[in-house]
Amino acid sequence: MKKKMIISAMTIAISSTLLTGNAAADPVQYDLRVDGLTCAFCIAASKKALKKIEGVTQFSVDLDTATISICAAKDVKFTDEQLTKLFKKKGFSYKSKIRKDVCTIGQKDKPAPKDES
Repeated sequence: MKKKMIISAMTIAISSTLLTGNAAADPVQYDLRVDGLTCAFCIAASKKALKKIEGVTQFSVDLDTATISICAAKDVKFTDEQLTKLFKKKGFSYKSKIRKDVCTIGQKDKPAPKDES
């Protein structure tokens, strides 16, 4: 019985990887301008709402510019109406979005490769 449970768990994990692997291989980035973001609670509430959207993989917030950046699978499409409704429920005002073809979240902190010549 225990062996069946382990095999089932492994099958589910592999299936999840296969289902999401290709979609997340080349994520796109959305930079969302949202008014009302002022604290860690704001970040947590926004992150929780956005993470519920299938295909969202990464999340970053800049409180100084009131910008939320998210990486998502290419097939994830956000509409202004959808985002307005989502953020209004959380007490914020969605203003605009910019879509980028490449996700750059987390790449700023990576050190440049060393030249070994």
